[in-house]
Amino acid sequence: MKTKTEQVSRLIRNSIHLIDPNAEVILYGSRARGDERTDSDWDILILTNYPVDIPTERKFRDKLYDLELKNGESFSVFAYSKNDWTTKQRITPFYQNVTQEGIRL
Repeated sequence: MKTKTEQVSRLIRNSIHLIDPNAEVILYGSRARGDERTDSDWDILILTNYPVDIPTERKFRDKLYDLELKNGESFSVFAYSKNDWTTKQRITPFYQNVTQEGIRL
């Protein structure tokens, strides 16, 4: 039997792939490190092959909203193009954290 973390991770990935089958979905933060608490949120990074604007990011967030309600979980979602992620974000502490602890779903 799969753990709840495995089940929710799969649901997150599948939900995002309904919008963009080529998106990379990365779990980071306490759940990726394995030191989450019962009330910890799910930190999710979505990387696309195209520029991400506000409507696109909203599509991803809206898709995950139903999953949040159904599972009683809270998701923190960021979305970037792969190009922006590897160029503009590369110098940020956020990039370093995700690179060090992130798990591709």
